[in-house]
Amino acid sequence: MRSLIVPLVILGLPIAEIAGFVVVGRELGLAMTLLLVLVSGVAGVLLLRIQGLGTLRRVQEAARAGKDPGPELLGGALILVAAILLIVPGFITDIAGLIVFLPPVRRAISAFLQTRLTILTTGSGFYSGGRGSDRPRGPTIIDLDTDEFSRRNDDENGPSPPSNRISG
Repeated sequence: MRSLIVPLVILGLPIAEIAGFVVVGRELGLAMTLLLVLVSGVAGVLLLRIQGLGTLRRVQEAARAGKDPGPELLGGALILVAAILLIVPGFITDIAGLIVFLPPVRRAISAFLQTRLTILTTGSGFYSGGRGSDRPRGPTIIDLDTDEFSRRNDDENGPSPPSNRISG
């Protein structure tokens, strides 16, 4: 059943959009229909710029504070999808894009997707630990010169491969 849904949407959406153009064109006229399509595209670009920059700022603030930026990133992805839906010509995609731009709808979609997705994040790249920091530190790195290091070739694992040997 799921395999039939995607082709039907791919084929059905353009047909529905064309039908929407015909219906709106009959009611408002050609010039107003084209103006609406142009205005919705410009609105999509402007909303993407305004909302996208705000989302980017929230992601940076969450990362600086050591919080998980995953929900903010998911919200940003939904804003991107909504903007693309507005930019694509058509009234059905415009309505869907405007609905996704609404914050309560975005939160509901985000909550639904978070139950179905696994978002993995690694440590924040903004951490700069200093003295008095209670965060765990990474592995200790010891820098050795070639004369301070030797490897036994007859250990229990057999001789070491040539790439791991240090020649003096």
